[in-house]
Amino acid sequence: MMKGVLCYAVGVAEGVTVRRVLAVLMALAALVLLPSPAFAAQPAVNSMLPTNGDAAGGFLTVISGSGFATGATVRFGAVLSTDVTVAGTTMIIARVPAGVAGSSQIVVITNPDGLAISVPMQFTYDGARISVTSVSPSIGSSFGGTLVAVSGNGFLSGAVVMFGSTPGTSVSVTSPTLLTVVAPTGTFGAVVNVVVTNASGASASAQGVYTFGSSTGTTSGSQPTISSVSPNGGSVAGGTVVTIQGGGFLPGAQVFFGGTPATNVAVLSLVQITVTTPSRALGSAALMVTNPSGIFGGLANGFTYLTATPQVTAVSPFEGVLAGGTPILLTGSGFVVGATVTIGGQPARNVVVTSGNQITAITPAGAPGSATILVTNLGGLITGLADGFTFSATAVTPSSPSVSTGTGIAVSSVSPASGPVGAATLVTITGQGFLAGAIVTIGGLPATNVTVISSTQILASTPTGATAGAALVVVSNVGAAGAALPSGFTFTAPGTPALPAPPATGGTLPPGSFGLMVFRGGSNADLVAASGCPSSRVVLWATNAQGQWVGYIPTAPSVINLSWDALFPTGIPANTPVYVRCS
Repeated sequence: MMKGVLCYAVGVAEGVTVRRVLAVLMALAALVLLPSPAFAAQPAVNSMLPTNGDAAGGFLTVISGSGFATGATVRFGAVLSTDVTVAGTTMIIARVPAGVAGSSQIVVITNPDGLAISVPMQFTYDGARISVTSVSPSIGSSFGGTLVAVSGNGFLSGAVVMFGSTPGTSVSVTSPTLLTVVAPTGTFGAVVNVVVTNASGASASAQGVYTFGSSTGTTSGSQPTISSVSPNGGSVAGGTVVTIQGGGFLPGAQVFFGGTPATNVAVLSLVQITVTTPSRALGSAALMVTNPSGIFGGLANGFTYLTATPQVTAVSPFEGVLAGGTPILLTGSGFVVGATVTIGGQPARNVVVTSGNQITAITPAGAPGSATILVTNLGGLITGLADGFTFSATAVTPSSPSVSTGTGIAVSSVSPASGPVGAATLVTITGQGFLAGAIVTIGGLPATNVTVISSTQILASTPTGATAGAALVVVSNVGAAGAALPSGFTFTAPGTPALPAPPATGGTLPPGSFGLMVFRGGSNADLVAASGCPSSRVVLWATNAQGQWVGYIPTAPSVINLSWDALFPTGIPANTPVYVRCS
């Protein structure tokens, strides 16, 4: 009966049912014949080189093995590498992140599918290579807020600076060797260690290098202040002559640009200092003046280090004699102190960068025809002016004694007009259009002790590094025009007589004037009497053996005149040149 029923069912729907059964059987057969799914291989590691390195990280390690997939990650302990290159299934190159010095970390490789492997060998971070060598200033306010420059090695972004057990604030790592930090408050008189700790945990300390002083940064005295800096920017290579205006500057003061000491520091008076900037990285730098007593004053972001690509747009005159010696003015932009000039492949002489837009120079000898002018800034940045100058057999050297590089400024004479090589000869430069903060160069070198007496007169000491011969004298107003006097001063070889010193002056110095006298010798009181100006209104200057100005203020506290007393411990010798100002 059942058999009949089955036969009946088949018979009734034989065509449809057979087709369905066949379809099911074919589907089952297809599933059976499908290949087995591919399973990803488990990654394996054979080697890792190197297996140790500096705690600062940042270098590469090569991991060899098999089964590596594109997109794999590499973890050193809990820290992921941010730079991973899968160079095929058998090699990974990973940049080692920073770590804690002395620690060993398990390295784990994880493919995108989640399969992971621990490297058999651990990575070891070497001992700390961070150091602290100096702290400036070494004394600061117990109320906090003192900007401190810390020098050393191995500083990294994110570093923490501790003054004893208290952290500093506003830490700025300007380079691996320098950071600045604002000191915290502290107990008056406390001497503390300064500890720098990188984010990796590596740290270094300098023992007992910082003292919490009074609100002015020390236990006594007045604080120097900075009101202006001119110019307030210059080349990253250093060498910019800067005039600092302010108050409370004492003989022997030091000046720091971002913690780096300046050179050629000359304290001209209580209110003015000239210095030559040190080299430093691009960007702004804190400016600090520290008196010998340890009292300091600063100006945050007081100076900006710049770099520029120079551009030459014009030259005047554009023609000169074959023998060279033609004074020229280059106009353009991006010029920095220390730039060099070539004309037709030959170096120009007496190259002076009078501003970022102007250069004065003396042409070399050249062959007839046009020549390319090239200006090269320190650091290799270069620009040119094709066919910018023409050497001509018929050209005439300009007869004007003063090459003016701008409207209203000129140099007409220098007195004395000569002086020995290696000595700082005190000279008076006469002309017009001189402004406060003007820069003077003689023979391409910066003069020292530059004092702008008026718009027509400047006092300066000649540089000591010049060679014998005639030198170009250039006066440049800050950020504006300059003027040059070819052969304005002659450096004489040893044994060559220089021009005689100015004769002694006589009579009374009128109020509001500034003059030179050659003192016949005696005491400070004798000197004041000889000046003809009341002691309450007179200020006097003389130069020491290094050519630096030393001032004397009769009515000032004795601490102000310490350098003067040291210069003249037994009285003032006869024939001492002294500059006098009667206010």
